[in-house]
Amino acid sequence: MKKSLLTLSLCSAVFMSVAPLQNVFATKSPNIQRTIKHNTPSPVQHTPIFAEFHQLNGINSFNQILWEDYLTDPENDQSLSRMFAEQIKNNLPQIEASSNMSEEEKQKYRDMANIREPDENDINIYKKLLEAQKYDLGEGVKKDQSKANDLILEAVDLGSFDAMELIGIRVMHQIGYTQLQEQGIDLLSLFADNPSNADSIGAYWAYVAYSYAYGVGRPENQEKALQYWKKANHLYSMQIDPTGFIAYMMGKMIEDKNMNNQPIEDAMQYYKMSANKDNIAAQQAVLKLLNSNKKFEDLTYEPELFMAEHKAAKKEKDAFYTLSELYAQKEWKIYDPKKSIAYLNQAIALGHDRALLDLARYYEQGYLVKADPAKAAELYKKSLQQGNPTAGILLVNLYENGSKAFKADAKQAKIWRAKATALYKELGYGDVLPKADEIRLFNRMY
Repeated sequence: MKKSLLTLSLCSAVFMSVAPLQNVFATKSPNIQRTIKHNTPSPVQHTPIFAEFHQLNGINSFNQILWEDYLTDPENDQSLSRMFAEQIKNNLPQIEASSNMSEEEKQKYRDMANIREPDENDINIYKKLLEAQKYDLGEGVKKDQSKANDLILEAVDLGSFDAMELIGIRVMHQIGYTQLQEQGIDLLSLFADNPSNADSIGAYWAYVAYSYAYGVGRPENQEKALQYWKKANHLYSMQIDPTGFIAYMMGKMIEDKNMNNQPIEDAMQYYKMSANKDNIAAQQAVLKLLNSNKKFEDLTYEPELFMAEHKAAKKEKDAFYTLSELYAQKEWKIYDPKKSIAYLNQAIALGHDRALLDLARYYEQGYLVKADPAKAAELYKKSLQQGNPTAGILLVNLYENGSKAFKADAKQAKIWRAKATALYKELGYGDVLPKADEIRLFNRMY
């Protein structure tokens, strides 16, 4: 996992973060045990990672947060995905009229804007899950996790893939029932192995990676574990990790299994993301690493090996961009601004979608290079002309507000605001160009 240095392209940051899961019910569901009985509960979870996590973090608080994430009233949906779907729907006329978009691209926006109003089945699913939550948390009824699981499975029978993912995660975590984890992985694998979900953000990637890495619910297979772990690492988002468990699990797989030969710094980064005030396990993992003999300034792989790996996957421009980020880290011994900029320019030459924007911001801020706002403005213009709306927003900000070495220019600001707004509308984001500070809300970590 790389440190996120700069704001991502607005369009990729937004739509990657809200990309909908595809319907996995076209795939045959596993033979799920219809009633999950709790006859011989054990006071502790014995499975690696889950054991440390739940011995320090209670299962009740974990379940509470999980419900907050998965239980949405379909008649009062305030989710981010619906908000953006409605925004796209409002801008479909401009998208349809665009001459710079292919029919395939337009169809993607049409699909995103297709807001299906809740029907009776959606409401029944919600009622099942709402009742399940009450039994699970003991709200007004006697606490009964077995009954809660049965109700979630009934929601699965009604066609809810949210319920399917929820029950898969629950049976992975429920203390004393490690024999159910195979069923949990069966469910989560339906999502991970469905080709239509190849680029979707979801919790299932990390859980399936874990199952193969530790031989839990699946025969141990480090090659398969790595395949799923890479997906989880690339698509990780805190939006799908409200409990912090996924980040904790990803860090443990790096530390315990040397996953993908990632440097120990990456385990620390995951632990830090996970270490909220309620996650004692992640807090202790951070302290343990800080008190260890491991040197965090050293990388455990050579740049040449990293390049070879990416070239083999035909992703040279991504490799150059990543190397640029690695050499930009001041806390590491390999810090080298010249190498960082050289690799960034190679990524630009190969057409990397964010590299040019990064270089422009470097020149504006004096990061890795001598500050040169005038050069930054020219690079912003070039990036905008290549279709990056974020570059337009930052260019307008520079002309409107100026800087220590760059005089504000209202005339140029007006010209470039018009051009940036036109692109913004054409891409379906609306009529009003955001302020530069607002786009930081769309940052994502990769």
